[in-house]
Formats: sequence, C-alpha cells, structure tokens
Amino acid sequence: MSDPIQKPIDVSGLQITAKKFDKTLRMLPAFMLEDAIRSLRLNVQRVPIKNVLTHQRRRAGGTHAYAPGNEITNFNNIISYEHSELMVHETVFNTKDNIHNYDNVDVQYLGGKPVDDVEKRHPMEFQVLKAMVKSHAEDIMFALFPAARQDNGSSPATAFNGFYTNIDILIADGHFSAARGNYAPTGAFEAPVDTNDFSAYENLVEFIGSAHPMLKSPIGGNPILYITELTLKNVRAALRNKLGKIYAGYPTMQETLEHLREDALCQTLEFVTHVALGQGHRVMMCKPGLFDFGWNTDAASSFVQVRNIYEDPNEVQFWLQSAYGTRLRDWHEKVFRINDQTNSILDLSGDYCQTGSVKVDITGTTAGRWFLNGSASKRSSGQMILGLAPGNYTIKFDAVAGFTAPDDISITVEAGKDISKSAAYTAAGGNGGGEDLGEQGGEDLGDQGDEGLNP
Repeated sequence: MSDPIQKPIDVSGLQITAKKFDKTLRMLPAFMLEDAIRSLRLNVQRVPIKNVLTHQRRRAGGTHAYAPGNEITNFNNIISYEHSELMVHETVFNTKDNIHNYDNVDVQYLGGKPVDDVEKRHPMEFQVLKAMVKSHAEDIMFALFPAARQDNGSSPATAFNGFYTNIDILIADGHFSAARGNYAPTGAFEAPVDTNDFSAYENLVEFIGSAHPMLKSPIGGNPILYITELTLKNVRAALRNKLGKIYAGYPTMQETLEHLREDALCQTLEFVTHVALGQGHRVMMCKPGLFDFGWNTDAASSFVQVRNIYEDPNEVQFWLQSAYGTRLRDWHEKVFRINDQTNSILDLSGDYCQTGSVKVDITGTTAGRWFLNGSASKRSSGQMILGLAPGNYTIKFDAVAGFTAPDDISITVEAGKDISKSAAYTAAGGNGGGEDLGEQGGEDLGDQGDEGLNP
C-alpha cells in the first residue's frame, strides 16, 4: 500500500469551492471598503477598462458697450474642453500554501467532516480565500490616495494610480496653477516651535479663505476639506497658542473646526479625515462628488482561483485578480483646490505587526519633554509613542529654563520593534546641576484634549 502522504492532492474540490463562492467573494472588496467609501465621499463605478468625462469650459468677459459705427471685434475661444480619464489597472494577490501548515489543533472539522491527511483537502480553503480578499480590500483602501502604478511593482503602493498620483499628473500637465486658483502653496503645517508660533492655523485659514467664492458657497453642495489627522493636530496646537495670547482657553477639536469656519468665512465647510489619506500636510478643498473609485473584479476569468501547479502535491496556489483606478472628476477652481504638499502611504492593513514604538528616558530635570519632529504631541521621561510607521524620525527636546536641551536623536523605526533611547539635560552656566525646575516652565499641553474627530 502506498503512503497516503504521497497521494496526489485533489484540487477539484478546491476549484469547486472557488467557483461556488466566487460571486460572494467578488462583492467582498466593495463590502469591506464600504465604510471608507462612505467616509471619504467617494463615487464607486464599475469600469471595464477606461471611462472618459469631457468638461466644457466657457469663457466670460466678452460683454462690452455697443454703439453704431464702433469697430466690431469678435470674442474668440468662448468654448474649450478638458478631459478627465478613469482607467483601471490589473492587480493580483496570490499566495502558495502547504496543506501541512495546519493540523488538527488548528482545524478539526471542515464542513462538519473530520479533517485528515488522506483526503488531501486544504483544511482552511475558504478561510484562506476570505482572508485574502479581506487583506486585499485593506491594501486597496490604504493605497486609494498615495498609490502610483508600476507594472513591475510588488506592493499595494504600486498597484494602481491613486487620487494623489492622478492629481500630480494634472499638476505636471499644467491644469493646476496659482493663477487658475486651484493650486495654493501653503508650506507644511508643522507643529508650533514655540508659544508664539501660530503659522499652521493661519496658513490653513488663508488656504480656505482665499478659495473661489463659488467653492466656499453652499450652492452645489457644502465644501469639503480633506485633511490628515497630523495636520489637524498641528493646526489645533497653533490655535491654542494664538488664543492663549487672548484668554486662557483650551479649544477642543470641534472648537478648532468652528474657529476655522469662522475665520475663513466658510460657515458650511465640512471636514474629512481618514487613515486612507496617508500621513503628511496635503489638503484638498472641493465640492462633493469629485472623487471616482473604479473597480472591475471581472478583469480575470475568475476573481478568485485555487490551483495546483507545483511538483509538491501538498502545495496549493490561491490567486486573486482584479483591476482598480481613481479619478478626480473636475479641477476647476470653482469646485476644487489643493496645496503644494504631499502625503505618504500609511499601511495599517492586516493583523501582523507593521508598526514600531519609541521610548525616551530623560535625566537632569523632570521638566524635560521629548517629541518627534513635526508632531505637536510631547512626552515625559519614560513615556512611549506607539503605532509608528516604519521609517526615519528625529527625536527633539523642549527648552527648559536653566538647562541645555539634549541634541536631536535620529532613529529608524522598524515594524514590530521597540526603540529605547536615553537623553540628559545639563545645567546651563555651570551652576553645579542647578535647581531642578520640576514642572515649572509652563504646563505641557501636548497630550491633553486628543479627543477623536467626528466632524
């Protein structure tokens, strides 16, 4: 009798499973993305390959005085056209799995039947397919805005062109400019460097307030400001500095939004912030309904497939193929404007740890505070910052009267790893260590009032 372990794997059942559940799985990405689509105010459109919108632009200013005998001059080019294209690009999510990666400790029954090695059925067949589709949907969500298509790319960030990439192409092609009013340089909305720094707040007020009157108007729908959480926190910190010069107020996030509406003379402005926007200082102001998300799960002969294509009879390939794309429907200054900043992708998909943490122990004074460059949130000695995306950061330190702050510390955050650093404040002027100022030198406002945003 032959060894049952060497029995060729029977993938017919797996192929039937993929076919049976294909319609269900085909709709799962849209279902998984539903909350993000709703929060981000996106239009969803099924696109086989490409869809093109044509915008007719009309020229104004041709009205002038008429009197008999006056020379007649024609007003040329009263109509022009601009085109907005939505093209989907094919993506794939595939994995190879060995049926022996699971045992009866993981799964003892499948469909009510005991799992054994004789049948050669993958004990997690549908679970693997479902997990793939869920992870795929999350990958798409976090790539919606920052992704830039590369045919040989190997990550969600290169799977298709996201909204930012399509907008950057339009900018490069001359469709955006300060003269047209749909492009407004603001610089980065950095965290205040001291209590006299209000620039992040004032720059955002200027960006909103200087928009076209039709964009600021509720006619055609309330204007929307797309803004990252980081930018909002820095803007709020700057407003706290500004109001602190007038009264001892401590505005919440909701109060900050009301101040922005009031000072920018845009009372109906709505705010949208979402992790899919990434991390950075790019802001976009627009009318509702300008962002199209195109998808086509019919891009392959079958959205999900299960195949045995390996010499090892226990190896199974799970294959998911679809196509996605994005489009900004219109970029006229009456309906859209953007600033000069960029955002990077923020990947929080899946359940494996993809972020890191950092902790700093401070000696020399209990008044010392540390923070990451660009962040308004400050920490005391021994406190941690969690959930940091992998990358390079700079640790900075607050000024404390009577002490010299430690030098900046450069760190590289890696997924799943904790970083611990030490830093010492030294007494200024050689006063033998000086008096420990404790909590003197001002109240630390960094971590207070970080309530969630629900505009």
